[in-house]
Parts: sequence; structure tokens; C-alpha cells
Amino acid sequence: MSSLSGRRPHLVRNEQEEHVQGHHIASELPARQLPDRLRTVGPGWHVLLLRLHTQLLVLEPDYRIHDLKEKLGAVRIRITSACAPVRPEIRSLLTSAEEQSATTCEFCGSPGRRRRRNDEAAGWIKAVCEDCHSAWSDHSIMIVNGAVRHRRPRNG
Repeated sequence: MSSLSGRRPHLVRNEQEEHVQGHHIASELPARQLPDRLRTVGPGWHVLLLRLHTQLLVLEPDYRIHDLKEKLGAVRIRITSACAPVRPEIRSLLTSAEEQSATTCEFCGSPGRRRRRNDEAAGWIKAVCEDCHSAWSDHSIMIVNGAVRHRRPRNG
């Protein structure tokens, strides 16, 4: 009999864990702080977000992530804090990280800029460097669970 029988699958802790520069990345929900939610964005932004996490811990050790996502080629971060509303110095840190993400490749962390696939007039926007833009435009790379995945070429 499986050790999971009788348990709700969504409540079972995933035993696999990863580490990024010494920080634990938890895969269980609910996510509490930035290291718990790194899988929602590409690896190029992980160092930026871990640096933000360290800064937030100094100002608000009990902060909680309300939302973390990529939107329009930049990271969007919403937190909850014991201090309501969020203090101006915390808001400044969040704004700075969001601005930095727009010029940091979400795939690899190199300097980049917001672009669309093949620089088309419409479509999905990502912050990418020149090398990753080419691969992303060709649909040969994508971000899945916080990691870059290389797609197999389509057989035509």
C-alpha cells in the first residue's frame, strides 16, 4: 500500500528540493517568501529575487508573498506585511527589483531588454538577451517550473 493512500495529493509535500546559491527553494504550497516561489519565473531572475529577499528580511522578516509572476516582460511582486500599508522603503525595493527585471534576461540573467518573439508588432513580451531572444523566437527554449527547457525540433 502506498504511503500516500488516504491523503489528499495537493496536501502532500513534494520531497524534491532544489537550492540556488545556498537558498532553499520549497515546492510546497502555500508559498511564504520569495525563495518559495522562484519556480514561477525564469532562472535569470532568481539571483535578483534572492537579493531582494535578503533586503526584505532586514526590513520585514515576516513578509509574505501574495503574488509573484512575469507580466509584460518584468517581474511583478506583491507582498503582505505586518505593517499595513507596506512601508515606503519596502515599496521602493519592490519597484527597483521590478525595474531591474525588465533589463535582465529571464532565461539566463544576462543584460537584456523587453522584446517580442521575432520583434513582431504584437505578441508575448519577455525580457531577453540577444542570444536567448533568438532561441525563444525559434520556440527552441521555454521556461517551465523556474527552469529553461530546450524543445526538440519539430519533424516537418
